[in-house]
Amino acid sequence: MNLLLNRCVRAYLQNFPITEGKSLLLRAARSYIRPHDAIQIGPTKHGFSLRLNLDNPEHERIYFYGEHDERYEIALLRKLIRPGMVCWDIGANIGFFTCLFSSLTGPGGKVVAFEPLSATREMLRENLALNRLSNVQVLPVAIGSEDGRTRIYFHDALLGEGTASMYPSGERRNSEEISVVRLDAIAAGLPAPDFVKIDVEGAQEDVWRGGARFFSERAPLLMAELRESADPAKLGALQGRIRSHGYRIFEILKRGRVHEIQDLVKSKKRNFLLAKPRTEAMVWLAGLAA
Repeated sequence: MNLLLNRCVRAYLQNFPITEGKSLLLRAARSYIRPHDAIQIGPTKHGFSLRLNLDNPEHERIYFYGEHDERYEIALLRKLIRPGMVCWDIGANIGFFTCLFSSLTGPGGKVVAFEPLSATREMLRENLALNRLSNVQVLPVAIGSEDGRTRIYFHDALLGEGTASMYPSGERRNSEEISVVRLDAIAAGLPAPDFVKIDVEGAQEDVWRGGARFFSERAPLLMAELRESADPAKLGALQGRIRSHGYRIFEILKRGRVHEIQDLVKSKKRNFLLAKPRTEAMVWLAGLAA
């Protein structure tokens, strides 16, 4: 009975178009329908499946909804990423976006996934194998401001956390030594990207410092989690660095739309699209502007 209820609730959460009330339904039914084994294979709405650890709330959400919580970003990316493109996933985690990029770019495309934490990287590789995705290159490095070694901090490596960071905090009590490289040092040996996702948990400005030449000389469309700090001074400094390389900043809205902003500090969004004038990416975004 619980298995049947599990299937019915998941089908409703994943397919019924109206979102109101879904979280209440899941809250009421969770204790009856959550599998005893935390490790589960969860199909997504996008044609690929993921090996998940349901003890991680982010994974549990994907299992029940078949979707990442950044659904507006995903709707937009499905419009922007086309077959044959090259995508970089900096901060790939267990591979939701890596698998999405792989499926959207197809056999003629290429995805480069950067994931430094060993246990999470193993889950990423398992998810690529699970979906038989052969157009993905996995690199076991973090992207930062200097080449070398450092430590990455996390709570529980087996959870495949999306919050592991090179910056320690009270919640991140465990750590692992990892390799760090600059974009300027590694970019020449990789296929030139059309699109780059950057989700690096507090190290966003490090990525830009270590990729000054890359961001100045190249013009890929970027999606970046920029509001990693609530400090207006840090946000302002990051915005200045981004704009110094010619990038304009767009909020991501509902229904695959975007809105250009002039001041990152005033925005309440978390993820943003960045594009340079007179590029194909800017033409795409102009057509999606709200």
